Amino acid sequence: MLLLLLLPHMEHELAKGYADVLKSPPMLYPYYVDVVNTERLNGFRGFSLRIVLDAVPTVGPHIAVGEDKFTFDISPIADVKLVRYEHVKGPDPSSFPPNYKDLLK
Repeated sequence: MLLLLLLPHMEHELAKGYADVLKSPPMLYPYYVDVVNTERLNGFRGFSLRIVLDAVPTVGPHIAVGEDKFTFDISPIADVKLVRYEHVKGPDPSSFPPNYKDLLK
């Protein structure tokens, strides 16, 4: 459920991050997102969370195009705030299937 809340925010950042290397924005599926860390920002009884996620965006038939790390603050008052976006690894043109190389810029 939490990933379904965050996916639109993540896909928005991915579209900007991959605009210079891909002709169309990559897709992100919940099963390609790993939760790295979660913590409560206001202590034991607080409902504000900081969550760190590793994501592997894809194009076409699930061809991985990189790796990205997202840090979000989630609270009942301010909703969702992207704290940090880190582009860890980009697409490797040599590992792309020949019939999908046209997706690269």
